[in-house]
Amino acid sequence: MSFETILILMLAVFGAIMIFEAITSARRTSGEDDFMVAGRSAGPWIVGASLSATQMSAGTFVGTIGVHYLTGASYIWIWTGIWVAYLVAGIFIAPKFRRYSAESGGLTFPDYIGDRFNSNVARGIAAVLIVIAFVVYMSAQYQAGGVIFQTIFGIPFVYGALILMVVTVLYTLTGGMVAVMRTDFLQQVAMAVGIVVGIPLAISYAGGWSNLGAALAEVSPTFTGWEYGFSDLLGFALSFGFGFVAAPTVLVRFFAARDDRTVRQAIAIALGFNVLTATAVAIIGLCVRVLYPQLFSADAASTVYASQVLPPFLGALVMLAVIAAVLSTVDSVLLVAGPAFSYDIYYRLINPSASEPTRLMVTRGSILILGAIPIVLTLFQLSLVQFVVVAYTGILASIVVVPVLIGLYWRRASTVGAIASMVIGFGVCMLWYAIGQPIINPVVPGVLASAVAMVVVSLATRPVPSENLRPFFTEPVEPGAQDA
Repeated sequence: MSFETILILMLAVFGAIMIFEAITSARRTSGEDDFMVAGRSAGPWIVGASLSATQMSAGTFVGTIGVHYLTGASYIWIWTGIWVAYLVAGIFIAPKFRRYSAESGGLTFPDYIGDRFNSNVARGIAAVLIVIAFVVYMSAQYQAGGVIFQTIFGIPFVYGALILMVVTVLYTLTGGMVAVMRTDFLQQVAMAVGIVVGIPLAISYAGGWSNLGAALAEVSPTFTGWEYGFSDLLGFALSFGFGFVAAPTVLVRFFAARDDRTVRQAIAIALGFNVLTATAVAIIGLCVRVLYPQLFSADAASTVYASQVLPPFLGALVMLAVIAAVLSTVDSVLLVAGPAFSYDIYYRLINPSASEPTRLMVTRGSILILGAIPIVLTLFQLSLVQFVVVAYTGILASIVVVPVLIGLYWRRASTVGAIASMVIGFGVCMLWYAIGQPIINPVVPGVLASAVAMVVVSLATRPVPSENLRPFFTEPVEPGAQDA
C-alpha cells in the first residue's frame, strides 16, 4: 500500500474520531461557560496536552524543521524562551488567572482586561488587536497545510489550505472548548508518537551519528555550531517566550482547569512533550539536509522526510502528526478569536441585552467568518512559515504581556495606562517590522515600549477603583488608597 493511500486512510479515521468528539461534546455543551472554558472542569492530562498541542503548531513541524534544514542545529536554543515562559506562567500568572475566572466568571482575555482595568474601551481594543494578530497566525497554519497537501498529493496549494480550514472550523464551532481540548489531547498523542518513531531510521539513513556530523560540517562549519549569533537566538527565544507566556490561547486553558494543582501538573506534562518535540524536530531537519541537500523550499523538509525517507506507514504517521499540529493550533486560535468578537465586542459593547443562545449563535458565526478570512492572506505566502509565526508571537507579546504581568502585580496600573500599553506596544512592534528589524528582534522594542507606556501613563492618570482590584489581589487594599 502506498504512502499516499495509508495517509488518506489515517486522515479518514482521525477525521471521523474528531467529528465524533465534536458531536458528543456538543451534547455536553449547554452554555457559554461550557463552550468557552469547558465548564472549568478539565483535568491535568487534558489541559497539559492541550497547552502543548496549541503551542506546537505548523511553525514547529513545518517551520522549525525547515529552519533546522536551512541553518543547522543552533536554532534549538529558541525553545529555552518557551520553557521559561511555561515556568513563569505556572508560577506567576496561572493561579491568579484561574482564581479570577472561577470567582468572577471571566471567560476571555479581553474579559480580564475589561474587569481589571474597569473599561469596556480597553476590552474592545484588546479584542480587536487579538483578532488582527490571530488572523496573521492562522494564515501561517493554512500556509503550512497548503504546502503539505501540495507536496504529497499534488493538489493546488489553496485547496489544501481550504480543506484544513473547513475541517477545523466545523468541529470547533460544533463542540466548543470541550471538543477542542479533547481533540487536542488526541492530536498531541499523534504528534508525540508520529514525530519520534522515525528518528532512528532517519539517523541510520543519514549514515549514523558520526557521519551525520561530518556531512553537516561539509554543508557549512556553522551547521553543527552557531549559524545564528547569540543576539539572533535571544531575539527568537524572547519572541516565542513573550508570545507564549500571556497568550490568550494559553490563558483560556487556565480558565478551563479545575483547580491550581491541575494547572501545575498540566504545565509539567506540557514541558515533557515540548522537550521531546524540540529534540526530534532538530534531528529531522538535520537528517533531511544530509539526504536531500537541494530542496526547492525548506518548508518542504518535513513532507519530504515523511514521503521519501521513511517507510510508508511511518511516513504517514509523521504526516498525521504534522497535520494534527496545524489542526490543534487553528482550533485553539478560533476559540479565542471568535469569542473576542462575539462576546467582547458584540455582547459587551454593542448588544448587552443579547440572550445567551443568541450570543452562542454569534460566537459560532464569528468562528466561521474568522476561520475563512486568513485564507486570503495565505494566497500571498508571505514568508517561510516559521518566520510568519515569529512575527505573530512578537505582535501578540507586544499587546498582552505587559497588561497581564503588570496588571496582576501592580495595583497602580490604570485604565489609560493599559490602553496606551496595548496600542503603543502593537504600534512599535509593527513599525520595527516595517523598517526592517534593525539591530534587535521587534518583540524587544515592542514589549519595552508597552511597559514604559504602562508605567508612565498609569502614574499620570487616575487609578482603577479599589473594588475592581479585589479579584486580582489577595492581600487587602487600604480603603480609598486607589480612589484618590
